[in-house]
Amino acid sequence: MKPENIYYKIADLKLELYKIQCKNWIPSKSKGTGAAGITLEKMLQKEEDHYILPDYHGIELKTKIEGSEPFVSLFSMAFDNKPLEIRRLLKIGGYPDKNNPNFKVFQTSIYGNYRKIVKRNLSYQLQVDYSNQVIRLVILDLHFQLFDNNMSWSFEQLKSRLEHKMKYLAFIPVKRWYINQTIYFRYLNAKFYRLKEFEIFLKLIENGIIRVTFRISYFKDKERLGEIHDRGTTFEIREEDIPKLFDEI
Repeated sequence: MKPENIYYKIADLKLELYKIQCKNWIPSKSKGTGAAGITLEKMLQKEEDHYILPDYHGIELKTKIEGSEPFVSLFSMAFDNKPLEIRRLLKIGGYPDKNNPNFKVFQTSIYGNYRKIVKRNLSYQLQVDYSNQVIRLVILDLHFQLFDNNMSWSFEQLKSRLEHKMKYLAFIPVKRWYINQTIYFRYLNAKFYRLKEFEIFLKLIENGIIRVTFRISYFKDKERLGEIHDRGTTFEIREEDIPKLFDEI
């Protein structure tokens, strides 16, 4: 998209967000942790989807409830070096679910600037491998000897995902209120950003500014009970660190 075109789109989005702000408190149109974002998309007359393209005419929308967990999801991307690597990760590092020890889960966040021990078993760290153009998940045993480093994301696919999904970002803080078991949202003034160079993304991984969160669980309904439920592998950044990856427009 040409630069002059994106500024028209940003101006359009600002106007639509202003109209939504004028409605003040809006009842939630969804449930769960993504309700604020889904409600906003419905107010913008955008159908809910799971595509890897930006939400609004080339602009990715990110909402965040004030006072909630500090990290913001950038995008989701599974390992791309081999198929079924998530299953292998669960087999290697999975631990019994606290509610049902018969089934294993792997739910944790991994960083590039220190090793994280998960359930006192193995330790994990992200490694930016410039020689092979990949980001690796490095797993060490209890004696800090290499256990596995074959799961990875390629620079090529990461760069493509970033530039298609996150080139332009609208970050919208949200206030939340509960009344009689109904959730209401109020959308505050948005900030607009343009993505910096891909090399900065890699440096932020190395320095632990961007982390990767795994949410590997299992289905709990009778038909699929115990089957692997991959709820996403997400690259995340703290709200306060967004300007390290993006330039404000």
